[in-house]
Amino acid sequence: MSTNVPTKNDAEGGETSKTTIIGPLNFAKESSTDPPTSLVNERTVPCMFCTNVYDFHSPDSGADQLLAHLYLIHRLVVADVKEVACLPSYCYYWKDKFSNEPVEKYCSSMLLNQLPDGTTSQNEKYFLLSDVEPLDYEVRQRLRREKLELVLTRHQFERTDRTFHRGCLYCRDYRAETRPEYISHLYTKHFLLLGKPEHLVFVDELIDVVQDKLSQLICLFCEKLFKDRPTLKEHMRKKGHKRINPDNHYYDRFFLVNYRLKQKPEYVPIAKRKEESRVFASDSDSDSDWSDWNGEEQQTTCLFCTHPETSIDRLKQHMVEKHKFNFDQTVNGMNFYQRVKVVNFIRRQMYIRKCIACGEQYNDYDNLCKHLDETDHYLLDKETNAWDQPEYFFPTYEDDQFLCHLEVVENEKDDAAQEEGSIVISESVNASINLAAESLSLENFRM
Repeated sequence: MSTNVPTKNDAEGGETSKTTIIGPLNFAKESSTDPPTSLVNERTVPCMFCTNVYDFHSPDSGADQLLAHLYLIHRLVVADVKEVACLPSYCYYWKDKFSNEPVEKYCSSMLLNQLPDGTTSQNEKYFLLSDVEPLDYEVRQRLRREKLELVLTRHQFERTDRTFHRGCLYCRDYRAETRPEYISHLYTKHFLLLGKPEHLVFVDELIDVVQDKLSQLICLFCEKLFKDRPTLKEHMRKKGHKRINPDNHYYDRFFLVNYRLKQKPEYVPIAKRKEESRVFASDSDSDSDWSDWNGEEQQTTCLFCTHPETSIDRLKQHMVEKHKFNFDQTVNGMNFYQRVKVVNFIRRQMYIRKCIACGEQYNDYDNLCKHLDETDHYLLDKETNAWDQPEYFFPTYEDDQFLCHLEVVENEKDDAAQEEGSIVISESVNASINLAAESLSLENFRM
């Protein structure tokens, strides 16, 4: 988006100024592909030992059937299976391992006096696959990170994607542009509660499941089968069953909260329990469920080209060597807000193909760079103060990591200055309370 502001003319009719206002840009390249919904193919998950396959998107041939098969046929038990972030990926990994190496190498062996069906038998061998094995622990940790990153990426996409066009389950003439609008429409117009849009993920599949159940004349909540659609609709309306069954764990994968790390509760002494049960107990020391997630390291882009670096120091060195521009020397003596203006000014000039020193306009980026190199104009003209304008308070790029590093530098500078010579003198505040007014106020609020 760009808007040309009307220009001002001098006495001779010449053009004196021209300002171009541009909207926030984005460094990220637009991608036409949707983010994936799974790490592996979950429709044909193989058994770890045989040729059986299972569809994890089907309630009749999913995870429970696979785990039962592993126990009854192969006598393998997966410990803490609910803590495995992506069971299909887990099965793919161990199938590859067990095809080349014996199961005893990675599993604990147990001898029980019964067969899997409960029949008495002596010294029957069973296997336990758990995170006690270092390799299994490593696999579980890696899968948890990968799954969490995939879910958050998909959730963000579904919240902002505007290419979603799907007919309503009830009124076929309605089509929503976004998934949150679609979910909200189902609730506000038809009282069908699937969950709050900000709490849902894999919304497309959830809608497919709901539509499939309704087309099969199955109630979403009690899952009973009815003879025709009017009877089903009347039943769901009268019984308040226009919502999914919270006890059906098949729907767990559609709720973002179920992807958080579930930590085992620790024993708390009774004395400490009483202290924490107070009304105004502080929870500032509580551990975050997301604290173990490692996000990707952010990259910062050069002010003059598209070269990225994860280290701001290396990026500044790149600008010195490649563009003969010393940022620290240029902004020396400036406060934080002036530094912000400098960064946004340079970004803007490079985007609209103007020299940062003389303001000369060019048609393409290559000619501008050639001009900057030949005239040695990789310098900021501090006398004209072209950069010191209010419009440069606003970032040229909405995800400009360079500005984040400015804030860190300025905070460190303020802290150092305060430690060196700043003295803060506190004042005692004497507050008097009018007891009569206070009692009258409390009396008015009595129930």
